[in-house]
Amino acid sequence: MGLRENMVSVVIPAYNNPTYLRRALTSAWEQTYRPIEVVVVDDCSPISLEPVIGDFTRMADEHSNMRYFRQAQNLGVIENFHSGVAQAKGKYLVPLPHDNRFTDKRFFEESVKIMSRQSDCHLCYGNARYENSQRMALRIPDVLTFRDGWSLLEGKDFIQLYRRGGMDWSPAIVLDHAMALSLRAYGEPYVVNGAVSRRLGIAQDDAFSYVFLLSGVGAVALCERPVCEIGTPPESYSRSNRSWKDTKRKVKFVIFYNISRADLKGRYAFHIKKCF
Repeated sequence: MGLRENMVSVVIPAYNNPTYLRRALTSAWEQTYRPIEVVVVDDCSPISLEPVIGDFTRMADEHSNMRYFRQAQNLGVIENFHSGVAQAKGKYLVPLPHDNRFTDKRFFEESVKIMSRQSDCHLCYGNARYENSQRMALRIPDVLTFRDGWSLLEGKDFIQLYRRGGMDWSPAIVLDHAMALSLRAYGEPYVVNGAVSRRLGIAQDDAFSYVFLLSGVGAVALCERPVCEIGTPPESYSRSNRSWKDTKRKVKFVIFYNISRADLKGRYAFHIKKCF
C-alpha cells in the first residue's frame, strides 16, 4: 500500500510517564494541519498507556486518526520507534518523543506548505526550548536571513552548521517520509538498533541519521522560532539511561563512520561525507 500523499504521520515512541504522553498527544492533535494520524507505540510499559489514548481516539474523524500499539516485550527506544515508523501511512513524518511537545500549532502546516512548493526540500527543522527554561536548542548564526520565520538552506550548508558549525540539534522535525524510505534512512547501517546494541555493548540510538541523509539530497527549511518544548523528566532516555550516557560517543562514532562509508545518494552526498 502506498503512502497517503498529503498526510502527516506523527510517530510517538512511549514508555511510562502518561502525563508527558498526554501533553505530547495534545500538542500533535492541536496542530492546524489536516489530514493527520498519530501513531503511539508503547514499549511494554509496566502499566499500559492505552487509557491515555482513549480520550483522543474518541475525537478521531475522517481527517484525524489515532492508533495505539503495545509491544509484547520491551524492545528499546530505536526498535520501538522503528515499529511505529513501519505503521506510518503519511507522505510526511514527525518523530515525537513522548516527553516533548509542540508549542507552535502551525508548524506542520507551514512545513508541508514549504515542502509542497519546494520540490527539492525534504526536511523542515525548527528551533525548540527546554522545559522550565529560556534555553534554546539551536544557536542560529546571525548571517542567516529569514522570511516569515523561515530560511531555505542548501543541504550542504545546513549540515555544515548542524554537524560542525555549533548550531546544535533540535527534535522539531517534519520530514519527507517517502524520500526517507527510498534512502533507507531509518535502518542499518545508519542506526544502532537492538541487534547492533547487543553485539557491540552500546546503547540504541540513531543520532538523527535521517537528518544527514535527507540533507544530502536537497534543501532544508530552517525555522528560527521555537516550535517545540523539550521535556526533561528525570526518567527521560538521555538522563536515566546509564548505557546511553556511558556509550553515546561510541554510538555516534559507529553511526557517523557508517554514514561516511556509505554509498549516499544526492547532489550533496559528497559534502555530507566530508563532515565526518
